[in-house]
Amino acid sequence: MAYPEHSPNCDVGFYQESDFTRPTIRCPKPERWHTRDLQGTEVEITEMVAGLIVGHQPNVVLETGTSRGFMAEAIADALHVNGHGKLISYEPDLTAHAEADARISSHRVELRSEPSMQPWTDSLIDFAWHDSLISLRLPEFRFYLPYYSQRAVVCFHDTAPHFGQWSDTLRSELTTAGFSYIDWPSPRGVIIATRSVVASRQPASLH
Repeated sequence: MAYPEHSPNCDVGFYQESDFTRPTIRCPKPERWHTRDLQGTEVEITEMVAGLIVGHQPNVVLETGTSRGFMAEAIADALHVNGHGKLISYEPDLTAHAEADARISSHRVELRSEPSMQPWTDSLIDFAWHDSLISLRLPEFRFYLPYYSQRAVVCFHDTAPHFGQWSDTLRSELTTAGFSYIDWPSPRGVIIATRSVVASRQPASLH
């Protein structure tokens, strides 16, 4: 895709999200959001996720799809504000992984240059940000479902209708698995899910 001439270079500034996303009924002003490139999370959504991390105080954070590392960097900063917690982030593309690794220097972040669905031996996941290939996000949810803690906040990016029907299946599976969720009306769409109160009524595990 050719970038519009009026947009700044993604390495030195931000594009308006309207360069990539058309207005919709749920998000009629996409130009109010910004992004670093075609595949990057909206800058404002990155900041929102960092705020959720501070508000939620997770012990273990999972990210699938590190890409260039901007979200991982924001999560790391939030964990430093909290004073505890760690991020485990997966990115199998070695070029993107190398850029993220050069960007982030934090003892609270572990960047893994491998596919996201690996045997999970860490503590239960309190916060997850799923932003890998769209074709992987439903399989990731099914794979990680046993590893989300009872207080987990699980987020999925690119859930707006123009990304196809995958998110309709996700909504159905979230409900079946005992999650409540909201559809955040941003340009690319975000689903933010938590276990329902009834599903969460069990003794807290120590992890």
